[in-house]
Amino acid sequence: MREQELHIFLHIPKTGGSTLNSIFTRQFSAQELYDHEFFQNKIVPIADLTSEDRMQINAIAGHLLYGAHEQFTKPYHYFTMLRHPVDRVLSLYSYLRNYPGYERLQNMTLEEYVRTEPEAKNGQTLLLCGYPLQYNVSLAKKRLESFDVVGITERFDESLYLLKSAFGWTDIHYEKVNITKTRLKRTDVPLETIKLIEEHNKLDIELYHFAKELLQKRLKNLSKREKKAMKSFVQKQKSMNKQSKKAKPN
Repeated sequence: MREQELHIFLHIPKTGGSTLNSIFTRQFSAQELYDHEFFQNKIVPIADLTSEDRMQINAIAGHLLYGAHEQFTKPYHYFTMLRHPVDRVLSLYSYLRNYPGYERLQNMTLEEYVRTEPEAKNGQTLLLCGYPLQYNVSLAKKRLESFDVVGITERFDESLYLLKSAFGWTDIHYEKVNITKTRLKRTDVPLETIKLIEEHNKLDIELYHFAKELLQKRLKNLSKREKKAMKSFVQKQKSMNKQSKKAKPN
């Protein structure tokens, strides 16, 4: 039963995770939920929670390194969302330039950011490896293989449907949140800079393609009924997204 199990959303920054987090967290009551915020660190660390608090918690969400389950005795389920590293780095750079504590990025070019800032280099691999901190893509792949669901941003709705099927979620329709309006796109960036990002994210690129394969296998194994239901959900969500865009003022 769900109340005896721990569900952990390993939220990798700028992978569409804020939207997914809003869906995930409404599946649980406030007492059941530990929603960690990596950048602001406003809440009590998991290691400092009382045993009573840990008994109540059935869901963990946030920018956490792999390994949160080690602080609990319950059976656990992990899921995550990955994104193509080039697009993720572009989005992260655009977002952090206006984020408190990252004012230095306002006078830093994208090229300088990629060369000097740790979070611009294989961040997805790092988070999945957990402690001790390491860039071990083989270990990160093993982690993903153990996850109940691995999604990718580029196929967000299909990934979301798999989460609904795996965990019995309800009310999974959504509006996108935490979108960086001034985000750089690939078409805005010189090819040399794209290659620079790829050079500094070789592990994440390998990991992303592995995650993509895992997702494709999972989708292929759906029954005809499930594929039909997923197609219906995806079409309805696309329609809702279009209506939402039309309703918002310019």
